[in-house]
Amino acid sequence: MLKISNETKVGIIATVAIVMLVVGFNLLKGKNIFSRSFTIYAKYNQVNGLQPSNAVQVNGLTIGNVSSLELMDKNAGQILVAIRITKQLNIPKNTIARISSDLLGTKSVTLVFGDAQQYLQDKDTINSALDGSITDALKAQLDPLVSKVKGTLTEVDSVLQTVNTIFDVSTQTNLKEAVGHLNHTMHNLSNASGSIDQMLDPQHGNIKATFDNFAAISGNLRNNNDKITAILANAQKTTDALANGQLDKTLQDLQTSMNNLKAIIANINSSNGTVGLLLNDKQVYNNLQATTSNLNKLLEDLRYNPKRYVHFSLFGKKEKMRPIPSDSAK
Repeated sequence: MLKISNETKVGIIATVAIVMLVVGFNLLKGKNIFSRSFTIYAKYNQVNGLQPSNAVQVNGLTIGNVSSLELMDKNAGQILVAIRITKQLNIPKNTIARISSDLLGTKSVTLVFGDAQQYLQDKDTINSALDGSITDALKAQLDPLVSKVKGTLTEVDSVLQTVNTIFDVSTQTNLKEAVGHLNHTMHNLSNASGSIDQMLDPQHGNIKATFDNFAAISGNLRNNNDKITAILANAQKTTDALANGQLDKTLQDLQTSMNNLKAIIANINSSNGTVGLLLNDKQVYNNLQATTSNLNKLLEDLRYNPKRYVHFSLFGKKEKMRPIPSDSAK
């Protein structure tokens, strides 16, 4: 039996390890050295974080990967991306290699096939395009909202400034006073409501007394219905009598009486009658006054000296007469 030396075994093991290392390294880089593939290139100004081994897809199917990314000049004006296609595909020349990302931010190259009849060959350059990132999309959607929010905040700030200007110390004091007056008014309304409730209490309120009075009045009206009917009948008769002309006759009689009274008063005011002379002629009044005075003297003298006017004596003795009182003796 052929004996293999230790050196040979070590060499074989080292060779296998190197091959496995190379194959594994290429697999980690996204290269499959055992499959037939070809490489195409795309130029980008911005790759948005695209990395080697990122997938290359057509309609969601992975057909290769990104093999490398290199700067095309020292100014980093453009980036050359090597795209390794591992599937046997005919890629039209007007196909576009578009860098895109999913919701998790994973980058990939999506091939958007064109309609050209010529196909890309190994080492050809493909048209490129760049989709916006999720952040860019969100930013594009949020920018108008942010602008609106800024405008709203500006308006709110203006409103708050206006409110602060309006509600100064004086206005706050007035508001406090108004609230105090309102509380006082509400307290008065509450008291009034309590008074109304008490008044409307069917057992003890004033409304009960009012209803009782109404009931008493109604009872009196019912009990005196005949009398009320008689009064109304008399009133009707009186009205009928007045309507039949008796009122005119009464008014005429009253007018005649007034005319007679006026004539009497006129005669009294004139000097034609005795009453008129007494009221209007001073000499007649003085004479009447003097006559009355003399008559009073005569009556007084008759009372004190009756024998002066009636002579009667059994023995003929004369009594001493009292003098007639004069006006000055009174």
